[in-house]
Amino acid sequence: MLILWSAMVGLELLHQILNVVMALLDPTAMRAAARRQDAAEGVSDAVINASVTAATLLVGLLNLIIVGVLAWMILTVNKRGKRMPTALMLLMIFSLFFALRAMFLFLASPTGDVPLALFAVDGSVQIIAAVAGVLAYLLARRPEALAWLGPGDGKKLLK
Repeated sequence: MLILWSAMVGLELLHQILNVVMALLDPTAMRAAARRQDAAEGVSDAVINASVTAATLLVGLLNLIIVGVLAWMILTVNKRGKRMPTALMLLMIFSLFFALRAMFLFLASPTGDVPLALFAVDGSVQIIAAVAGVLAYLLARRPEALAWLGPGDGKKLLK
């Protein structure tokens, strides 16, 4: 269960890195949106390019913080800390979120100048992360996992 959640978080980290790389390789959509918004103000191309790069990196940093929190939740469950019920709930919510996101991947189509192989690798990483998350969720509900969690709120959460 914890190994699968760890794999899910590791694959999510890889997805976020690929996401930032793809956004930096082809920032045309973000540049176009910035130009439309700033058309009346006459902002230079250098400022728009810098703001697009900064926005991409800040969003990547925010996503890395979220991945870090998920890794911390895995450690909390492993140590059976006092925040274990919250950690389990958060891991289960993200497992289901990754599963939903993987289903919507089949509706997405690549745009821009990013190589198709990069989209395929990123999509594959997201699907594998979703499978690992769902399997971890299902394993967490098994009697053996409930016995490992011990008495307390963690057991109540999973029942």
